[in-house]
Order: sequence, then C-alpha cells, then structure tokens
Amino acid sequence: MSKLKLIVLAFSLIMVVGVFEGKAEKSADLLTFNQDKPDEISKYGKDSVTCVKNLSLYKEFYKQWKAGGYKDNALADQAIGSWRYCFFQCPLVSKNMYIHGKKLIKHYIKRNKEDSVARQAYVDTLLIIYDQRIKYFGDDKKRPKGILLGRKAQDCMKYRVHLSEEYYPCFEESFKLMGNNSEPSTLFYFYVASVRYVQQKHAEKDLILENYVNIQDAIEYNLLKYADNEKKLAKYTTVANNLEKNVSKFATCEKLIALYGPKLEANPDDLTLAKNIVKFFEKRKCTSSDVYFQALEKVHAIEPNAQSAFSMGLMAFQREQYSKAKEYLVEATNTLPDSLVVKKASAYLLLSESYRSLGQTASARTAAQKVLKYNPKEGMALIIIGDLYTSSASKCTLQGLRVSYWAAYDKYVRAAAIADDEKTKKKAQEKAAVIKKSFPEIADLHMRNLIEGQKVTVGCWINEETTVRSR
Repeated sequence: MSKLKLIVLAFSLIMVVGVFEGKAEKSADLLTFNQDKPDEISKYGKDSVTCVKNLSLYKEFYKQWKAGGYKDNALADQAIGSWRYCFFQCPLVSKNMYIHGKKLIKHYIKRNKEDSVARQAYVDTLLIIYDQRIKYFGDDKKRPKGILLGRKAQDCMKYRVHLSEEYYPCFEESFKLMGNNSEPSTLFYFYVASVRYVQQKHAEKDLILENYVNIQDAIEYNLLKYADNEKKLAKYTTVANNLEKNVSKFATCEKLIALYGPKLEANPDDLTLAKNIVKFFEKRKCTSSDVYFQALEKVHAIEPNAQSAFSMGLMAFQREQYSKAKEYLVEATNTLPDSLVVKKASAYLLLSESYRSLGQTASARTAAQKVLKYNPKEGMALIIIGDLYTSSASKCTLQGLRVSYWAAYDKYVRAAAIADDEKTKKKAQEKAAVIKKSFPEIADLHMRNLIEGQKVTVGCWINEETTVRSR
C-alpha cells in the first residue's frame, strides 16, 4: 500500500473512530469540539486564521479537481487535507464543504474498490459527513434533515446492501419527517429498503405492504401537485411505474388474500388491520375479494365516512345486493363534498344503476340527472336514462305508438355528443341505431294525424317532450 494511501486511510479511520468512539490518537481535542452545540461554535472555529487558510486551500484544489472532471487523484489528495481540517475544526464555515466532502469521499471509495477494509472505512466517513451536515445545517429550508436522511440512506444502501438494519431506519425517519415532500428517489428506495428489511428477517411482510400504501399516497399527491410541471411530473411518474413493477412481483391479489385472509379471521376486531387491508387492496385493485369486503365492512361500521360508504355500495352492487347498495350509495352521495365532482358523479351513477336494478325507474332517472350536474360529459348517465325509457315502451304510449322510443333516441344521440371517451360514444351510437328500427312507419303516423318533426309529450312517468319520427 502506498504512503499516500496509508495517510488517507488513516484520516478516514480517525474520522470514524475518533468521532464515534473517542479512541483515535490526537483526536481528543476534536472530540470535545464536536460535542459542542452548534450555537456554541463560531463560524471559523477556535483558530479563525487557520480555518480561513485551509478553507481557501481546499476550495482552490477542489475547483481544479472539478475542472478536470474529478479525475486527477493528486488534486483530490491535495484538497482532502485542508478539507479535513475545516470539517473538524470549523464545521460551520461552509455548507458547501459537506457537498464537496461527499464528492471527495465517494472518489476514494471508488479508488479503493479492491480494498474492502479501506473502502468500508471511507463509507463510514461518508455517513459521518451526512451526520455532521444534519447536525449543523439540518434546519436548511432547501435541504432539511429529512431530505439529507433520505440521501444518506440511499448511499448507505448502495455501499452496504446487505445491512438493511443500518439504512432502513434512516429511510423510515426521513419519510416521517418529509412525507409528501420526500424526494422521488427516496420514495422508491424506501420501498426497496422495506423489501430487503423483511427479506433479511428484521420484520414481517406486513411492513412492505403498509409502507407501499403510504409511499404510493405520497407519489399520487405529487403527480397531482406537479401535473403542470413536466420535469417533476416525469420524475414521479417514473417512480410510480418502477414501484408498480416491483410490487406486482409479489403483491398479486391471490397472495394478498392468502396473507391477509387468515390474519383477519384470527383478529376480526382489529381495526388497524382492517384499515390496512382496505388501503392496500384498493391500491392493488383487489376489491372483489371477500377479505376486502369483510375488512371494509368492519371499518365502515366503526368509522363510517363518505369514501367507505361508496366502496361498500360498489361491493354490494357487484354482488347484486341492490337494496344494500342503494343504502350505502345514498349515504355516499349525501356525505361526499361537492368539490369531489368525479367521485360524486361516480356515486350517483352507481346509485342510478342500483335503482334501475330494483325497478325504481323515476329514482334511477333522478340519480342519473345528478351525475350530469357533477360531470356534464358522463354519457353513461344519458344512456341509462335512454334504457329506462326503452324499457317503458309498452307502458308509455301515444295513440298506441311506443313513443318512449323517440325520447330514448334523444338521450342516446345526446350521450354520443357529450361523451368524453370513445367506448361510451360508440355504445350510445349503437343504441341509437338499434332504436331507430323500432320507430313507427310513416303510414302509422298519418293514420294518427302525426307529422314527422312534430313536438309531442311522452306521458306516464316520463312526462317529457320529444320529436315525432318514423323509420
């Protein structure tokens, strides 16, 4: 090993052992210094002249090193000595010192890839740089403690992938501090760290699923927040896609049911468990299972809210329990705030289908009309009304003609015009084409003194004006 390498390795080890154990030679004064509180330390330390001198030296060497593409080992070696002095003796002198120090130490990690002992000593040093930056600059608004912890965790995982007990708690604390404001890479690697933490037998599988739900919530928050920011949106979209690829490997609906079914059966009164099942099954779109339904029923019974009422209504409808679905959906439409227009429109649409399945045609139409109030482009609402009119053709007649077909046709044509998706538009057009075949012949109109294009009112429960038409 060269003399230079020995010197640098000794520096790294002194930082590791000196700061954390206090056993390195010639570091006693530094230990006492680093145990002071930040507000008791002047910016330039105890010897301001020497601090300024070393700050200037390291910055000049670092500038040259950077200009050469961070490749000149000699310049890095010249910068590290003066940088080390500033790091220990005047830790408040520069925030950039920590950014530069991270770059320098990563350089030494790379240079010592064949020497595992030296490499790990430099990794220790890298983590100490994060710790000291957090200690003295952790209240920085742009890069606060939570952000720095997330980056520290990523570097720790990069160099010590098999030691999840070291980096997982760091990710966890970072997420607790930053939540929705976490950086995209931290969110993704927090999930990866959760998987490895479980794989390395430090926690149960539930941890992965619980963290996934919270991470996914944060991603969805940012996808909405940065909808108009192409650059940031792309970053969170990439993370969302990568997360989905990773979680789909083991979180299939079958595996979730196998994992959580027995847990719910063994702990039917565990509200926290039921909530977690609901959140995770909804994220994974596994909402047709009995496990999800039982968990949701538990949550709604104890802590009812608009969202759970909607979900219960959907589940009951899918199981053809239309009376029960109606009750839940009435609750949902009454409690969902008007600001949630998409969700409210969806609730009314499902309520309309429930009423129709129960044969309550007038109520079904009223609910469908409410859909259009919250989502004017929801063509399915008009298709439902058209179908209701079609089903009443034998009852709602005029001079023996099934004139409700004309009213139904009006709805289908309008549905095709307003629908914002091609599937609904095509369905409306097909229904309009079919219903035209049921129009009376022109001779039948003449026999009743009706003229094509004339306005008439369809009676019975429909009570709506329409236009006379023939085949």
